[in-house]
Amino acid sequence: MIRASLCAGLLVLPTLGLAEPSYRRVTGVAANDVLNVRAAPSASAADIGDLPHDARGIEVLEFEQSGKWARIGLAESDGWVSTRFLASDDIPMLGGTTVPQGLVCGGTEPFWALRLYDDNARYSHPEDGDTHFAVDSIVTAEGRLGSPALVSLSAEETKVIDATISGATCSDGMSDRVYGWTITMHLKSPGQRRFLTGCCHLPRD
Repeated sequence: MIRASLCAGLLVLPTLGLAEPSYRRVTGVAANDVLNVRAAPSASAADIGDLPHDARGIEVLEFEQSGKWARIGLAESDGWVSTRFLASDDIPMLGGTTVPQGLVCGGTEPFWALRLYDDNARYSHPEDGDTHFAVDSIVTAEGRLGSPALVSLSAEETKVIDATISGATCSDGMSDRVYGWTITMHLKSPGQRRFLTGCCHLPRD
């Protein structure tokens, strides 16, 4: 398989963290080629995955000091790609926030999930099952530009969810992957309350 050639020095340098993830697309890679994902910010590091030549919505967690490498999230770990082959990607956001549409949030023990769309959301919990919610309102914290964002949801079953999403480093406690968003979620319905915390990411569908 043909692979994109990545040029970088062998020295692993300190990294610069971001307040919240940014989003990129692959560029400059031939249609019959792929972009390597490395285990470290070096062209000699192990190849741990590949991105298609037209991949979009790539969630960048931070940049290496020289700016030549970007750290991205994979299924169970993080990886590094050359910024030479990345360009800014314009993705839809929730309301006037910097929280992307399609963000998937969740936690472990129990394994719950909340996926956020433009005007609706889907909540899953092993005890509650799956519930579709409508988005009632989305606001950014006063004095902040894009996050934290408070997302208020409601369902016909008189269930209400208030979820606060912030750009911050987050770990699920099970994998080697670092997430770029955190969530604190409060579900309220007659006779029931849940207070949940977890991590979020934008999946590449």
